[in-house]
Amino acid sequence: MPSGVPRRDALTRPRYIISIAAELASCHPRTLRIYEEEGLLCPQRRNNLRLYSEADIKRVRIIRFLTTRQRVNLAGVRVILQLEALGKIRVYDLFDEDDVERFAEDTDETHEPELAASSAEGADPRGN
Repeated sequence: MPSGVPRRDALTRPRYIISIAAELASCHPRTLRIYEEEGLLCPQRRNNLRLYSEADIKRVRIIRFLTTRQRVNLAGVRVILQLEALGKIRVYDLFDEDDVERFAEDTDETHEPELAASSAEGADPRGN
């Protein structure tokens, strides 16, 4: 296998705790919990810690792109992702893969101060 192409197990290996995963996906940790509650994301767990893979981060970026840019609600996102899992569609056939990456980069640049402020201001006193 060419060294420039990441191996499949490298993409699915859980490696990021929720705070790091949220930062990489440019969202709040609560957003990741909501996606999990809605059945859109299924991080692996070890010792009661959620661990996210590169594939999970990519999936979050797709979900955020669909909800933010394409205005699809979470129920619609669920249907789209189910159709993809069944092989009926490819999500990237619905839009250009570069759009998702540009969206992720734009979100990183425009929401980085907002993310820090919302984390500090909206911190849950229970630590959740």
